[in-house]
Amino acid sequence: MNEEQHLAKLLEQAADTSGMTDRFTYGSDPSQFVEVYGTPNGAANAVVFLHGGYFRESINLSHARPMARALADGGSVVGLVEYRRAGADGEASTGGHPHTLEDVSRAIRQFIARLKPQVDLVVAGHSAGGCLALAWASHCSPQGPPVAVRALAPITDLVREARLGLARGAVLDYMGVHPDNSPSAYLQEDPRSRAAQIPPRVDVLVLHGTDDATVDINYSRDFPATRLELEGAEHFDVIDPASRFFPAVAAALRP
Repeated sequence: MNEEQHLAKLLEQAADTSGMTDRFTYGSDPSQFVEVYGTPNGAANAVVFLHGGYFRESINLSHARPMARALADGGSVVGLVEYRRAGADGEASTGGHPHTLEDVSRAIRQFIARLKPQVDLVVAGHSAGGCLALAWASHCSPQGPPVAVRALAPITDLVREARLGLARGAVLDYMGVHPDNSPSAYLQEDPRSRAAQIPPRVDVLVLHGTDDATVDINYSRDFPATRLELEGAEHFDVIDPASRFFPAVAAALRP
């Protein structure tokens, strides 16, 4: 199946919230909430998951629910984060830079506050969510407990994506300004520009399928982090529990 069909397959399960054990808000906007799958007591680890969708308002967290359920079934407690996103073609939106990354940071803090002490934490994201996970990592303090960041088929270079106008200008809509007109905005969030700011306590692993037709694997190859290439995997294979590649992804999310 092509990648649009694969997303449609995941969306067929979008209404299924079985396995959700909690839901909390971290702000007043309708998009500022976290769905929790599994329970903190006895969980092998905790996973914050940031969904993808090229930051677009039209794609919400629902397509990532099957993955959240699968990870919870495997023993993790999962916080599936919704966040404010950007509108397309100048549409009004409360999301976009810098609000989306602020949302993610606040959601992660509040999820951590609900966990038992000393639980191992993984912050993971897919596609645009992988970009947000890497950007979040670059703002982490050098002091603190170890944390694992797992970026799945991530957008790693906002500058290049905006200049090339990829995904019908999604990154430019998200950032709200061209990198040539406001380099400082990109320096606040672009993973490629901020890679050196990720502190040693953050263990970064990038996972990317070689047959990804949505986010070119060369973006991950150009990013200075440990990388696991999944030979033959497409864009949504890394978040689909029915995919033959999913066991490798699940193992990486339980370091």
